[in-house]
Amino acid sequence: MVPFSANIEMLNDQEPFLERIERAKSSGFDAIEFWSWENKDLAAIRGLCKEFGLFVSSISGDGNEYSLCDDTHCKGYIDYARASFEAAKQVGSSLVVIHSNALSDGKVVDSYSDIPKTRLYMNMVKTLLALAPYAEKAGITCVLEPLNRYVDHQGNLLHTLHDAAQVVEVVGSPNIALLYDLYHMQIESGNLCGNYDRFSMHVGHIHIADYPGRHEPGTGEVQYDRVLSHMLKGGYSGVFAFELSPSGAYESAVESIMNLRNILL
Repeated sequence: MVPFSANIEMLNDQEPFLERIERAKSSGFDAIEFWSWENKDLAAIRGLCKEFGLFVSSISGDGNEYSLCDDTHCKGYIDYARASFEAAKQVGSSLVVIHSNALSDGKVVDSYSDIPKTRLYMNMVKTLLALAPYAEKAGITCVLEPLNRYVDHQGNLLHTLHDAAQVVEVVGSPNIALLYDLYHMQIESGNLCGNYDRFSMHVGHIHIADYPGRHEPGTGEVQYDRVLSHMLKGGYSGVFAFELSPSGAYESAVESIMNLRNILL
């Protein structure tokens, strides 16, 4: 069965950070993930994951200072990403999540509205071509995540799975893949199963939340039992990571997530 991972930044933000790791285990998850690594005790995270039999499915690979689509940020972006690779290795993760634009508290720092989009995409490819050899040497896969423009990340350049896949294909590295966030892509284009079929060869990680609300499966319009079953039948063998905020109590959200697991078994 594909592992279930809890994003402990969103799913459980009521407890001290390190205590969330044990809670994820007792809730039935196989893994955890989190965003920024700079303000975290990485040694403690790795130790607790080992103690409770969990692994870290991903961490963030880019910060709020550098944009992948800004060619003047190329060196700074690569230096920060390489530091993220080392942080990922410290907690035993092989995935880092990257984006087209720098984000601060979830908001796009600069939309580069005065620069042609073609140039911005070329900048992304240029930086990723330079970054890929470092990722390959470190044994880290960078998963490039398109984000929705309508609800959460207005001004974000990369907002469709199709465009992200074109970037990944041009770069042509096994260590540069796609993060398919089903919440974001439901907002942008829908057709979750069809788009998975088109680009499954590039998908290295999947994020899950229902829409509207970005809550647990069963609270919105996505038929997650069918969508995830389709992906499993299509050969997906990565992680299903739940990056969502509970609609009510934490325990109720976890119950909905684990009911979905029972359906998929």
